[in-house]
Amino acid sequence: AGRYMFEVTIADSVHPQEPQGGRIQQPRQLARVGFSTAGSSLFLGCDMSGFCFDDEGSFTSEKTRKKGAASKFSRGRTVGVLINLDGTSPNANTVSLFKDGKRASAPQSIPEGLRGKALFPTVTFKNVAVQVNFGPVPKASLPFVCRMVADAAADDVELAPAKAGEKPEVVFPVGLPGTGFFDWVDMFKEKHPEYVELSDRAVAEWAEESGALPPRSGHGGSMDKPELRFG
Repeated sequence: AGRYMFEVTIADSVHPQEPQGGRIQQPRQLARVGFSTAGSSLFLGCDMSGFCFDDEGSFTSEKTRKKGAASKFSRGRTVGVLINLDGTSPNANTVSLFKDGKRASAPQSIPEGLRGKALFPTVTFKNVAVQVNFGPVPKASLPFVCRMVADAAADDVELAPAKAGEKPEVVFPVGLPGTGFFDWVDMFKEKHPEYVELSDRAVAEWAEESGALPPRSGHGGSMDKPELRFG
């Protein structure tokens, strides 16, 4: 294990118009940069399988967001995410943020439950265009030598096997409302994390994790079929 970095630059951002009389969704733009395990949530920082910095200067780990942990970054800035797995370093098992080559955060601890696992560079973004650089040459050099992810030593890399040719499988569970149907679904997903749930509640969770405001109260819906009227 050693220390490695990848870079992300916010190349552009868009400012969507809000409908008159509608509630303003916050944040309108979003960028999160960090690491996560294979099969983690597509929304970095929303589960226990990853950790990240965001453009508002926060660090999220184990679903807990620590504000003011880093400098904010915006369009035109290049941020480097450095992971330190060197056991001989005083900052071992930490992750740090650099902005335009300068330190933008103190080293943040990697959760105990993720140490020793294969971690993948991960970026989650909304209403922005990003450029990602895995190396081998950094866009914004650091004050010290640090290899890029693309230049990682073979002993520090875990290759994920290709799954070409595997036959997809779809499961259609059937149950009556109010009989614990989604309790069964939750147990099934826990035992089989490779499956992706497609349901009204999953769509509602994805929308809220993407920054959509939750549905207004009093618009109907139920635990089995939640209301999907956002805004």
